[in-house]
Amino acid sequence: MCPLCSFENENIIFKNSLFRIILVDEIPGYIRLITNKHIKEISELDDKELFLITKTIKEIEKIVIKIISPDKINIASLGNYVPHLHFHIIPRFKNDPWWPDSTFCNKKREFKYPKIDEFLLKDEIKKCLESL
Repeated sequence: MCPLCSFENENIIFKNSLFRIILVDEIPGYIRLITNKHIKEISELDDKELFLITKTIKEIEKIVIKIISPDKINIASLGNYVPHLHFHIIPRFKNDPWWPDSTFCNKKREFKYPKIDEFLLKDEIKKCLESL
């Protein structure tokens, strides 16, 4: 069974009929958008769904920048290991363990992440998405 088809043990911030937004514990402020329906490719979305997902990613990125102030945001959709459409929204810092490489690479150094207000981040995302 696909691990992203299950909603178990997810820190869900927001959910609608198309997707859910979760907070991932690996990196402070790391957000994942996961389609609820098991699809592999963006081309399987209709135009309205694609627009909503793209708009959602943009709005989440703006909130993460405002609250966390990272040096960069990485947005990724790979699906090679888990072929279920999902997007990673990852705040990056110039001295984080992988910089300048992807967070999917081996760590190069230790890094103490800045403290984030997880409640504020989740609340801002939820309020924003409820109004889309």
